[in-house]
Amino acid sequence: MAHRSQPIAEFALYGEAARTIAPEFVHVEPISDRSSLYEWTISPHSHPGIFQLLLVTEGQGALADGVGETRLEPGQLALVPGGVVHAFRFAPQTQGWVLSVADALLDDPRLAGFGVAALVRGGQALCLPVDALVAGLMAALHTRQGRPDAATLAALALILAMVDEAAAAQAAAAHGPVDRRILLVRRFTALVEARFREHWAVARYAAELGTTPQTLTRACRHVTGKSPGDIALDRLLREAMRALTFTAAGVAQVADDLGFADPAYFSRFFKGRAGVEPSRFRRERGWFRQTPTG
Repeated sequence: MAHRSQPIAEFALYGEAARTIAPEFVHVEPISDRSSLYEWTISPHSHPGIFQLLLVTEGQGALADGVGETRLEPGQLALVPGGVVHAFRFAPQTQGWVLSVADALLDDPRLAGFGVAALVRGGQALCLPVDALVAGLMAALHTRQGRPDAATLAALALILAMVDEAAAAQAAAAHGPVDRRILLVRRFTALVEARFREHWAVARYAAELGTTPQTLTRACRHVTGKSPGDIALDRLLREAMRALTFTAAGVAQVADDLGFADPAYFSRFFKGRAGVEPSRFRRERGWFRQTPTG
C-alpha cells in the first residue's frame, strides 16, 4: 500500500487549533512564553492567514524552513509569511518577541504602501538585522494586547517601516538600486512560485511575462547570478527539501507531488543539486520531525 504523507500541523498560534482569523488580528508575546513549554523547540508547522515577525533580543536560536537553518542572534528578526512551513529552536532562556499579524491587516489603508506586503506574500521566510527600536515597539504592542486601535496600528506601522528599511538595505547590498531587470526578476520568481510543479520551460515563463528568453536570462544572471532555469529548479529543490524534512511521505510520493513521473529521475535530480540522496538528506534532519506535546 502506498505511503500517504501526513499533513503538517496548522495553527493559529503555535499549539492552538487553526481558526478563522479576524482581519484586525494582532498578537505579541515573549519568545519564552511558548518556547519554554516545548523545551525550546518549536516543531514544523504553519499559520494560515497569519504572518509572524520574531525578534531575538538575548540568547540565540535557529529558523528552519526545510532548506536549512538560519542562525538568529540578538538584533536578528525572522519574517515568516503565513502558510510557510517552519520550525524554530532556541537556546534555553532566549528572550525576544513574537509578533503575529493577520495577512488581511496589510490591506488596511493605514498600513498601505509597505513593502512588507510583498515579502509576506512572497512565500519564503527571511532574516533581517533590525534597529533596536523594534524591540521597544513590540514591547509596547504587548501592553496593548487585543486592542487594534489607532495607537496599535501606529506602532505596527513603525515596525513595518523599519522592516522595509532593513529589507531594502539587504537588497541594495546584494543587487544595487532597483532597475527594470530587478522588477522583471521579481515577476519571474512570483510566477515560478505559482508554476514550479509544472516544470515549465524558460520560453514559456518568458512568454507569460511578455518578454524573450534572452532578456529574461540576462536579467536573472545580472540580479541573481543564475539562469532562469536554475532559479526554477532551485525552487523545485527547496520544495523537495521541505517535503523530505517535514513530512513522512516516501521518496516516490514526494516525486509524484512535485510532478516527476519517475522516482529514480527525481532522486538523480535531488542528488545532482543537493549533493546527497533524498534518504540521507531526510536522516540528517531528525529533530525537525518532533511534534508538540501540549
